[in-house]
Amino acid sequence: MRQHPTPAILQKTVLHALPISTLLALAVAGLHGQQPQIVAHVLDVKGDWRLDGSTGGVKAGQGLAAGARITATTPHAGDGITIVHDDDMSRQRVPCDGKANDPCRNPVVIAGPTSSEPSGMSQVKNMLQSALAVLLNKPPAITSHYAMTLSRGADSVRELEAVAALDPAQGVTPPPPPQDMAAGTYTFSIAHAGDAASSSEKTVTLTSEGTWRPFSIDAPGLYEVTILNGDQEKVANLMLLVTAPAKYNEERDKFEALRKAADTWTGQDAASDEHLVLRAFLVAENQP
Repeated sequence: MRQHPTPAILQKTVLHALPISTLLALAVAGLHGQQPQIVAHVLDVKGDWRLDGSTGGVKAGQGLAAGARITATTPHAGDGITIVHDDDMSRQRVPCDGKANDPCRNPVVIAGPTSSEPSGMSQVKNMLQSALAVLLNKPPAITSHYAMTLSRGADSVRELEAVAALDPAQGVTPPPPPQDMAAGTYTFSIAHAGDAASSSEKTVTLTSEGTWRPFSIDAPGLYEVTILNGDQEKVANLMLLVTAPAKYNEERDKFEALRKAADTWTGQDAASDEHLVLRAFLVAENQP
């Protein structure tokens, strides 16, 4: 008669399969009778980065416990990782340069939460966690735009994100354009986010006062808009969450709170990381 493994044997087998960093976190948490606390998330990763003792690569959107150690296996110039800490939304960017003193040759150790959460961060923390969680599923609205959004250093095409209300009579008014965008007639190529086949074109006027004329959209939803100038040159990419009027103020306030926190990021690739987290937020807000 076949013997089945006992629960104790199964538990031992499972524990042996876990990464060392995870086992340490579990041990510490066990002393306090609780699960390891997720204190940070991976926002962006390029190259092969691993949690110590694990076999799978670290992924965008992955939660990280305090004390976790992440190492680049074979760092190359252009690789890098961005980690955002949940309690204060501070950003940790580690870019690889391929040189002898490449910072990616050193493990990244995740610090624990600060002793006190900054005022007003509770709502932002919840929004951040929801936004980064969608990255694990690689939503088409992010992956289809990924290389362009994270071109890191190339800014000839502007990246924009916004929330707008659908006025049944007037349509949708786009967000204010960059200050150096000239008045004139532009072509908006509009598609449901992640569905390029749904694209349609509309002619939209930017007035000399620096405001857009409204354009028509059939229903609320998340849209990707490519903006072309009069010479049919791409000048901007806009991810636009269009809401019903009753929901607009709430969505706008949440978006602006997250943007304000991300605006404090500085250093290499800060702007690209801000675009990514804002786009992830808009995708999360558009989910049922």
